[in-house]
Amino acid sequence: MAEGPITPEHCARARGYQMKRLGLGLAGTALETGAALALLALAPRGGWPLPAAPVFLAGAAYFALLALLRQAVSLPLDYWEGYRLAHQVGLSNETRAGWLLDQAKGALLLLLIGCPAAGALAAVMARWPGDWWWIASALGILLGGGLALIGPVLLAPLFFRFKPLADPGLRERLEGLLARTGARVRGGVWEMDLSRKSRAANAALVGWGPSRRVVLSDTLLACAPEEVEAVLAHEIAHEVGRHIPQLLLARAAAFAAGMYLIQEALDHPAWWAWTGLAPLPPGEPAAIAAVWLLLGMWGAALAPGVLAYARRLEHWCDAFAVRHTGSGRGMASALEKLCVKNLADPYPPRWVVALFHAHPPLGERIRRAREGAA
Repeated sequence: MAEGPITPEHCARARGYQMKRLGLGLAGTALETGAALALLALAPRGGWPLPAAPVFLAGAAYFALLALLRQAVSLPLDYWEGYRLAHQVGLSNETRAGWLLDQAKGALLLLLIGCPAAGALAAVMARWPGDWWWIASALGILLGGGLALIGPVLLAPLFFRFKPLADPGLRERLEGLLARTGARVRGGVWEMDLSRKSRAANAALVGWGPSRRVVLSDTLLACAPEEVEAVLAHEIAHEVGRHIPQLLLARAAAFAAGMYLIQEALDHPAWWAWTGLAPLPPGEPAAIAAVWLLLGMWGAALAPGVLAYARRLEHWCDAFAVRHTGSGRGMASALEKLCVKNLADPYPPRWVVALFHAHPPLGERIRRAREGAA
């Protein structure tokens, strides 16, 4: 039974919105997968699209075409989900020009980072055809770690403005919480101007090492101080519990295992017989599309287990927040307001949670927080 600000009307409206988002997202993924399959099946071999160029350049050019094709086929659905639908339900206040600019920035970043990475993958596959999986895995893990390090400092400011938390009273309260919990958040607590684009509210622990910081949206700061404190306590629990290193190591291991399995598949005649495609010689740029498709399949296979573990960590963080703020009332109230602000479904279908959610249902989290307050 919905309580507080979460009314039955909200639940029905949120369910409709979130299921539309899910459907549009899955349709976009299907279109992107179809585009990659089509490029893999129909594009010429022999180093296309730059047959006379070095393998690195040919691989980079192939990735650029693949990325732009995927962007083109999914753009209408992305626009409908990210702009039109968000405006229809009153969540977005971003202009159409602003939304398109963000899409262009995202595409440019993808090309700037992905093209050299894909070129390196093609070159490694050509140079070490029997052992490329572990070399590519090591390079990919280093790239992912580097992006996590610089993301909060260099990449996120391309889309949002950040500043140290300005409210002196709230800052003192949150710094006291950091001291009590022993959390080492070297980058401090920052405020993000989410209200420029959205009416939703959010918070996150991002980065690692010197770039590790807690980011609170300015829309969240409209909540009561005890509610903001509860949300911050949840985020720093990830730091205290060493969840970020755990997840980074798990993702690195999963990525390496996936690359090994992909090499085995691409080297096995049965794989090509099953797909009906001609085998790819070492260093062929089209292998980039094959790797992308197979990594997607591998990620989908692992997702239920990974998400279940992530939900356990989120429950642990909620309990940590209740203990270190002295009451579950602030956490329960904050979660209720986030549910309403973000038009979140407090009781989504179980299959949706199992397959797509890294957080437990908000209704369940609110109930547990209230029990902690009793």
